[in-house]
Amino acid sequence: MGLFGTYIRAEGGAHRRFKTEPIRACILSSLLLASVSISYVSSDTTEPAIQSDRTASSTTRTLIGDVTQDDDGSGLPHMGCKGLLDDKIPPQKKLVGADYYAKNVVLMDAGGYSPAEAKGKTSAVCKDGKAAGYPCNNVNLLSMLDLNELNVSLLEPDGGKATDEASDIWGWTDEKSKREFAIIGLQFGTAFVEITNPYKPVYLGALLTSGDPDRDSLDFNESTWWRDIKTYKNYALVVSEYSNHGMQIFDLTTLLTATPATRFKQTARYNKFGDAHNVFVNEDTAYAYAVGSDTCDGGLHFVDLKDPAKPKNRGCYSQDGYTHDVQCVIYAGPDQDFVGRELCFASNEDTITIVDVSDKQEPTQLSRSTYNHGYTHQGWLTEDQAYFIFGDEIDEKSKGGKTQTFVLDVRNLSKPVMVGAYSGRTDAIDHNLYIVGDLVYQANYRAGLNVLKIKDISKAKFTEGGYFDVYPNDDTNNFNGAWSNYPFFPSGVVIISGMEQGLFML
Repeated sequence: MGLFGTYIRAEGGAHRRFKTEPIRACILSSLLLASVSISYVSSDTTEPAIQSDRTASSTTRTLIGDVTQDDDGSGLPHMGCKGLLDDKIPPQKKLVGADYYAKNVVLMDAGGYSPAEAKGKTSAVCKDGKAAGYPCNNVNLLSMLDLNELNVSLLEPDGGKATDEASDIWGWTDEKSKREFAIIGLQFGTAFVEITNPYKPVYLGALLTSGDPDRDSLDFNESTWWRDIKTYKNYALVVSEYSNHGMQIFDLTTLLTATPATRFKQTARYNKFGDAHNVFVNEDTAYAYAVGSDTCDGGLHFVDLKDPAKPKNRGCYSQDGYTHDVQCVIYAGPDQDFVGRELCFASNEDTITIVDVSDKQEPTQLSRSTYNHGYTHQGWLTEDQAYFIFGDEIDEKSKGGKTQTFVLDVRNLSKPVMVGAYSGRTDAIDHNLYIVGDLVYQANYRAGLNVLKIKDISKAKFTEGGYFDVYPNDDTNNFNGAWSNYPFFPSGVVIISGMEQGLFML
């Protein structure tokens, strides 16, 4: 069986899949594809596509270089990061607005778009499959800011260049005023944009990254520049794989009276880990969960946010090794044995692992479910908490075919069942998805935002309700375009981060 095939591992063991310094991880991953030697337990019986209860077995991998391996010998690198570095391209210009129109009207290629008739300088109605220069269906462009505009507050005093990439995105709504704000990760910091009027976004400024401030020490072809943001009450929490970054904490009420283009200062910094790939916040329990950090074997790192400006470390869940992304909830689903418990649904590179974290001193693994995987990346529960919809970041690249959206039946939390996978319209790689009602909002790299409507979740059946393509060149399985989206604003506005494009309001 090949590198991306299903394999068996013992339940309950300590599994450290892959962890090294993030820059080395990306460099090594390109070599690992050619140098991993794998031996699997053979069986005359065909295994089901997904397993939750497994017998003890051995899996052997031989890795090159100075790489920490699992106790059971396995090691899956985050191969998506290697793809991101391989596919790195320069920032792209706006395909909307007066400049775009002036160039394309001469070529008689502006379609029905005219900025003079638009509600904002960079807004465009989706008409005949296009919103200005962006392919679309049932999704209008309200406005956008490109990377140059987002990085104004991060420029060096001498006018030097700032970042050339964007990454994660999140949102915040002020409870009292109902004003809405977009928060977007950049290579050297985090930008804040007020979108209360989504046709007229206001760039308020940016928070400079923590960690090593010496930009000259970075090799832009090898550094892991991405960062992740979540919010708790009036605070933004920012993590990065930048060395010694920790978790930045920023009081978002500062934005309510901020002057545009401010360089903000962090409110506090949590330093119980250095780098981390991601963070999730369960607002119902006032806990943050850092994942993919340099602690806890890359697993769940518990942070108490009851006093957000003075967060406290409350332990780890490390028994299943590296976690790439996670969603934690107070469970209210159909499995009555766990109603009222705090459960985490972790995307752990090759499994969906469900953990009861109600007792931070003794977290308990409920199940581990694998499938014919590439790289289990991220997912989200349906609103009834009966199904977990997730994406695999490598399968389109390694196996070809259309974008795959997987559905896991978690009505029995101890024995989840793989329902199947939905094949999308394009060949693009899926990245981050979120669910509101019966709609699944997917950021699918070169295909941009795809909106799926759940038709029959018990059979993994969806219909495509719309899309907005931030990367019009093509929809191939490369790591460019839409990184993530945020569909939770009360106004219904959806925001997207385009890695080479910037911030989109839809």
